[in-house]
Amino acid sequence: MELPQEVRDLFAEEMAAKFLATVDPEGKPNVALIVTLQPPPDGRKDRLIFGEFLMWKTREYLEGNPRVAAAVVNTKLRMATLTGDFVGFEKTGPYKQALDASNLMRYNAYSGMRAAGVIDVREASPARRASMAAVPLDFLKARMHRAGDGSGAVAVPAMVKEKFVKLTSVKALAVMGDDAYPRIHPVMAAAPAGDSAFVLQITAYNRELAQVRVPCPAALCVLTFDIKSYKVKGELAPLGPHAVLFKVNEVYNAMPPLAGDLISSCRSS
Repeated sequence: MELPQEVRDLFAEEMAAKFLATVDPEGKPNVALIVTLQPPPDGRKDRLIFGEFLMWKTREYLEGNPRVAAAVVNTKLRMATLTGDFVGFEKTGPYKQALDASNLMRYNAYSGMRAAGVIDVREASPARRASMAAVPLDFLKARMHRAGDGSGAVAVPAMVKEKFVKLTSVKALAVMGDDAYPRIHPVMAAAPAGDSAFVLQITAYNRELAQVRVPCPAALCVLTFDIKSYKVKGELAPLGPHAVLFKVNEVYNAMPPLAGDLISSCRSS
């Protein structure tokens, strides 16, 4: 399908937070920060492209299962989500040239991009906005929830936990849909629940999260305005009509040069 112009404009913003959800070999969701997601230079409105740059697990999952989801949240808290199908990597051509010429790639401190990934859009949500005034209240509501059994399998390191509960951080929650496509739900408000879980607040801009059938596998990626990013994987559990509980099983670094590195896991203990 063709993306609405407002959604295309959001993905065209270089300073917006952009996330890509994929499906691992076990059918569980993965989510990664992919800042190069953008409309293609040929003007196609049914497509996004991105740079294959410091990408390991995400590339592996894309090549094993083409079903994806993407989300964007800009600095004014306007956001949009979509699902699509990965159609391949292009090592040459106008897509790779456009990505190579972008500010994000020209001035990065690491190695260059190996290829341009191509996603054909399947469906997209209308653009929404989280209220700047309401976000602090959402954080307060998240902290007031009684989390019950807030114990996950892994204690989240303090340096990671403080990023997820930071007022100015953006979170992307990935779960699987009934159609075997992943879905991304943007989340602003999160609160700690013990040492190994987070309360995630459901509100108007991510109201579809209330319809997710829990418990279920999930992945959660955070980006702060000072450009720090981490990812956790685990299980989403019910916590009333306005919140869910994320129980952490694995913790990852999500920024180069250590993107994808496992920090802690129940499997390593």
